[in-house]
Amino acid sequence: MLPTVSRHTAAVTDDLEGRGFTVDEEGWANVAHGGPEALTGVDASLAVVPLADSRPLTAVSAIANAAHEGRVPVLVADQRTGREVEPLLSEPFLLEDREDREFVPIEDRIRLSDDSYACVGTGGQIEWFEHSNGVTDSPSLVLSVGGDRVTTLGSVDGLACPGPSVSAFQYSYARGEGGRFRVFESGQAVGQYTSIGAMRADGFRPVPLPLVPEHHVRDHGRLARATLLATVDSDQEVNYRSFQV
Repeated sequence: MLPTVSRHTAAVTDDLEGRGFTVDEEGWANVAHGGPEALTGVDASLAVVPLADSRPLTAVSAIANAAHEGRVPVLVADQRTGREVEPLLSEPFLLEDREDREFVPIEDRIRLSDDSYACVGTGGQIEWFEHSNGVTDSPSLVLSVGGDRVTTLGSVDGLACPGPSVSAFQYSYARGEGGRFRVFESGQAVGQYTSIGAMRADGFRPVPLPLVPEHHVRDHGRLARATLLATVDSDQEVNYRSFQV
């Protein structure tokens, strides 16, 4: 653990103990027992989890792990990291927008059914969102780039193993002989590169996986939504923010 992160975690632990909690070391987290409803509104113990960075995947993994253990996540962050992660925790929880659920992109890639990976051109903002078509039980999942629809999958479950069909995307890439990356268009090789950076320079970028909340928080959703953000300032003062509505 980085020294600054360790100091912030210690500050939160000390603050909780000052509030009457008993804090124990349990491997990946500290668990606080006592009267948690005063902080979270939920009768469950707390998992104090330091955030090393503000990446959405870092935050959702911490939340999912704590909730899976039956605990309310208390995410520990400095003020800058806290500000950057707040939009992810605010309503709509773990989403960009609730209407036709727009998803936050994360750094994981889209693995296709032939073990290659989806890619697109480098121009335009990537957006993943659901489109109901009047059917609310199983909306389709849409990928658009720069406002243009690139592909549509049957649902978010289309991202699960074995992954979407290669035909769902115009471009794909795979690592070939000598560790070089080969880009394909509709199955035909159109380029070979020494790195992802070289791919980007030539106009291709990997497609980021959308953060689908139910793919990460598989149970104890009430605990996950009770997440507290504990920010620590330069004077080691702790401030808690709840995002429940």
